[in-house]
Amino acid sequence: MIGKMTTAACLALTLAGAAQAGVIGAGGFSAPTVIDFENAVAGPIDSQYAALGVSFVNFNLDLFATSPAPPSRVALKYVDGSPNIDGSILFSSVITRLGADASTNPEDDTFIDAYLGNTLVGSAFFDTGGDGDDGSFIGVEFLSGFDRVVFRTLPVVNGALALDNLRFENVVPPTPVPEPGSLTLALAGSALLGLVLARRRAR
Repeated sequence: MIGKMTTAACLALTLAGAAQAGVIGAGGFSAPTVIDFENAVAGPIDSQYAALGVSFVNFNLDLFATSPAPPSRVALKYVDGSPNIDGSILFSSVITRLGADASTNPEDDTFIDAYLGNTLVGSAFFDTGGDGDDGSFIGVEFLSGFDRVVFRTLPVVNGALALDNLRFENVVPPTPVPEPGSLTLALAGSALLGLVLARRRAR
């Protein structure tokens, strides 16, 4: 009974660890799909990038600066001037990594909630700023995979969140090679000792 409880507890901890968000930088991607929004047309972005397996909810095309550079076309979460509305990005397949250059009102921070179907995989918090003149990179990795992310800005002072150079990819983690446990080694040692003793008795 104790062995079963220990195994169950270990499995629960392993699954909980896999669901945690790992914050990654721009260099944490291997071969991502990148969207810079330069070829997007004015208005809601919606399914303009459906060919890349991604669609947007409550993001409009706008001109903004998310880094110390001239303004560029970005996905802006600020629909009809509503500061409280959330923006979502949906993927046609499961991904494990997502990142973007982000800019918000200096008092606003950014939260990312990741879902796989209707199940919340995890959340990540970013102390973002920028106010259109500067910005920061936000990136997350959920090894359990996700197919939808929801962006929130809190506290909502302005509510606008601009994303540029959005990147995403699905990197399957390598399967760990199981190592012999101490119990297995102890059993093997006992069996070997038993064979040695049996041979000695046979003499």
